[in-house]
Amino acid sequence: MNNNKEKFSDLIHKYLNNRLTSAEYAELWRLLNEQPDETALNEELQKLWQSSKSEAPLIAAADWDQKIQHAKQKLAASIPTIAEPQPVINRFSRYRWAAAAAILLLIVSSVFVFINRKETNTPVAKNTQPQQQQDRLPGGDRAVLTLADGSSIVLDSAGNGMLAQQGTTKIIKKEDGQLLYNSSDNATDAVAYNLLQTPRGGQYKITLPDGSKVWLNAASSLKYPVVFSGKERKVEITGEAYFEIAKDAARPFKVQLNQMEVEVLGTHFNINSYTDEETISTTLLEGRVKVTTASENKFLQPGQQAQLKSSGNMKIVNDVNLEETVAWKDGNFQFENSDIKSVMRQLARWYDVEVSYQGNISKHFIGGISRNVKLSQVLSMLQQTGEVRFIIEGKKIIVMP
Repeated sequence: MNNNKEKFSDLIHKYLNNRLTSAEYAELWRLLNEQPDETALNEELQKLWQSSKSEAPLIAAADWDQKIQHAKQKLAASIPTIAEPQPVINRFSRYRWAAAAAILLLIVSSVFVFINRKETNTPVAKNTQPQQQQDRLPGGDRAVLTLADGSSIVLDSAGNGMLAQQGTTKIIKKEDGQLLYNSSDNATDAVAYNLLQTPRGGQYKITLPDGSKVWLNAASSLKYPVVFSGKERKVEITGEAYFEIAKDAARPFKVQLNQMEVEVLGTHFNINSYTDEETISTTLLEGRVKVTTASENKFLQPGQQAQLKSSGNMKIVNDVNLEETVAWKDGNFQFENSDIKSVMRQLARWYDVEVSYQGNISKHFIGGISRNVKLSQVLSMLQQTGEVRFIIEGKKIIVMP
């Protein structure tokens, strides 16, 4: 594969732009299925995927279904049947590269196709573009910082460098937009709190005075002291946030939210506490946390999720899809058997729109797409399932079966 990298990339880009000849098409599939060096192929797939995530889809909506069906047919033809006795190693190698080829054709255009969880023969809707009067741009790094004295700083329009100083703590906006708190090691300031708020259509990343990192999703807030003093580090959130906590065995880190407290020493976890969701969920990716409610407390292991219902009952779910949970932090939407209302709640927060429904839509969706594309492109991918249609009217989306 090392000797064919340039040829491989050229064929892929020609494929996505519908410029492959029949001979080049055969050559592409030969390269993908001839058991190349696994590391080289994975590096090339990763490079193509990373370079395409922030771009608009290269495959037109009208051509998408045809390309998917063609990929499926190629995949099926490439996998040996049970009746064909072959060495185990060859069977698995051939399956792996055939599968990689099919997956490649679905993902490198910067979107995953949205499909129904249950396989059906429902034809793709003739009109795969949502009707619209005005498209909506994706959200971005937008937030307002409220200082201890009540003054506010609009971070998306503030310049880089030091924004303010509170006692011995400097508040700095870095070149990448991240907010950094630089506190003196021997700080003895009286406890003062700042509040970071993201609007609908906004997100922001902050490094707290202890070095912990927090990503805030849209329509969320984080309240925290400008200096962590005492025997614990405590913050409060609303909405959704992802945490990477700096280790400090002497001072546990606590996150306070409605009806729940999460306590950690050093770990990675995600909290979703939006009031329009059915549950408050804490998902652990690394380390160990204790989740406490008014009536009980539970310890989580990596891959587990604590779900707290409005009734106060807490449930622990094992083997959670961690990629789906933190997809928003990595710049993507990802849906795993999600109903339409769950999908639309995420879109409403990121694109700052209101959603209404006409008729009942019972289907669930699997798939993903970059959060850096326009709203119409997300809706177009959903609409290609033939199960749902959309009308965009300014800041309002009408969802119909």
